Amino acid sequence: MYIDEKTIGDTIRRLRIRKGLPLENVAAKANLSPISVRSLELGRGSTLATILKVLKAIDETDFILDWVEKSNEISPMQALRNSRKLAMAPKRVSRKR
Repeated sequence: MYIDEKTIGDTIRRLRIRKGLPLENVAAKANLSPISVRSLELGRGSTLATILKVLKAIDETDFILDWVEKSNEISPMQALRNSRKLAMAPKRVSRKR
């Protein structure tokens, strides 16, 4: 199961709002800038460390465990093997006539 940055950000934003926590307070508690938290919520690229800090600040660390359980459908090693198979697959070449 693939979860994109936009989905993660939207979900974290909904959790924060549901708890009635202002973005600035979450940023301060996570020791991040409000811009970093906003970028995360908008799905504009964040590090795993930022995601974890924000989840801890809004007291939703169990939430990450749900993602891990859902993403265990394909192991990272299996994903790597699959990508190698695609890279090594013979490619069709067209010839000029």
